[in-house]
This record gives sequence, C-alpha cells and structure tokens, in this order.
Amino acid sequence: MSKDSADSRPVLRAVLNVVVGFLELLRTVHRIVFDAARWLRLRHVWLKPRPGDIYIATFPKSGTTWMQQIVYQLLTRGRGEYDHILQVAPFLEELVLSPRAEQLLDGLESPRILKTHTKYKFLRPPPDCRIIYVTRAAPDALVSRYTHNCVMTGLRLDFDKFVQKMLSKDEWGDHLASWWPHRADANVLHVRYADLVADREGCMRRIGAFLGVPVADEDLPLLMEKTSFEYMKQHDARFDPRTVVYEPREPGAGFINKGGVGRGKPALKPEHRARMDARFQAVRQKLGITEDAI
Repeated sequence: MSKDSADSRPVLRAVLNVVVGFLELLRTVHRIVFDAARWLRLRHVWLKPRPGDIYIATFPKSGTTWMQQIVYQLLTRGRGEYDHILQVAPFLEELVLSPRAEQLLDGLESPRILKTHTKYKFLRPPPDCRIIYVTRAAPDALVSRYTHNCVMTGLRLDFDKFVQKMLSKDEWGDHLASWWPHRADANVLHVRYADLVADREGCMRRIGAFLGVPVADEDLPLLMEKTSFEYMKQHDARFDPRTVVYEPREPGAGFINKGGVGRGKPALKPEHRARMDARFQAVRQKLGITEDAI
C-alpha cells in the first residue's frame, strides 16, 4: 500500500473540503443573487405591463400549456396558428435567459398572454391586468412533473427519490399559499384542473366571459377541437418545451437541415469569408492538409 493510500493526506483532505464547501456556498449565493437580479430586470424593465395583459399563473404541471392553448384559441375564435405555443404565450421565467426578451415582449400584440409559475409577491401583477389562476391536486401535479422531468432529462429518474425531494421542498404548498388568498380578487379567475377535465366547454365559457370574448355557438366546435388532448397530442411539437421557438421558423426549418456541399460560402458576407479563409488557411498549413482533403 502506498504512503498516499495509507494516510489519505488528512491535512490536504481537510483543507480541500473546506475550500470546496466555501466555493459551493459562494456559488449558491451568487446564483440566488444573479437569478433575483435577472427576474427584477425582466419584471420591472423589460415587461412594461400593459392594461389587459393576461397572466396564466400555475404551479408546474397544473394545466399551464392547456390553459395557454385555451386562452389563445378563445382570443382568436379557434383560428390561431403558430409554430410553438411560446410564440404567442411566452414563459416569463424562461425569458429572463434571453437577450431578446424585451424585443419579444414588445412585439406581442395586446392582449398579451404571459405564462408564469412564480409566486404572487414576485410577480406583483398590476390591477388592470387579468389573471387566470389554475390549481391541480398535489399528487397529480407531482406525478406529472416526474414524467416531465424524465422527458426533459432523457433519463428514467428514481421515482421515490424524486418524490422525497419534492416533498422536502414543498414547492406546491408554497405556491398555493402565495396565490390562494388572491383567488377571489376582482381581476383573478380561479379555474380547477379537475373542472377543466370534467366540463371543458363550461370552463371555456367562464374564461371567455372573464376575458371579454364570449364563446359564440358557431365557434364552439373548432374551439373544442383545438383545445382537446387529441389535437394537442397530434401537434405535440408545438407544445414540447424541448423544441421551443419564440420567433417564426423559416419555411422548411428543422433539426435535419438540407445537407449539401458548397452552400456555406455564398451565404457569408465577403468580409466574413475573408476572415474565415485567413484563419482556417493557417490551421490547414500547420497541419499540412489541403482544403479539398476536408
């Protein structure tokens, strides 16, 4: 057995444990401050609340995407189309990461539909907005979130560990405690997920009346079709958070592109081609290869 294995370098171990622990604490504090600053910039600088803004406030996996689709189709009488739901109903907490967030928010037509999972005290919604607050039973939301996290990570997560982690944090209870006292505010409509499942037509009529867009009988068949699970499953890519697009795609755009040879240089500006040629020529010369060898 080596000397290093025998004594395990106790002094070095202790010092590095302290250093790593301190750096982890520093990283946590930095992340909290950084996240708070980014949210404050979004909420108080980029968002620029407008009268009539519509907030969809939910705990994760409580029918948020479904409600985004319902509200947008109500506003467009069932005729609304898009590449992805977040183009017409963006997710505020996700926009804090985007350098184009302010431009995207400014470009939305009124009334804007804005999705959020944040607590009431952080959102601080103005009194001239409208809020649709959706609640779902905690066990259903938790199991749905587990499935969502498996999809997003591409891993089959340990269910028991996931449940224990969620219960120890009690995010569901904290969110409920934040929003529940405001469920009867004049500008808030509380909708239960269970009621949406049991009577979607009745809920849509309530939501439409609340938003000032009553459901016309002639629009009802199309509205029922486009807000059905069958329709949304058929158009899954429009709702999948892994395929988010905040701006319209170019025709034919997708993960698999056109392939082909020789399309790159014509697409570049002359100055970009010159810089690229100069940089990569030096690399090729250093490696002793010709351009046609690549």
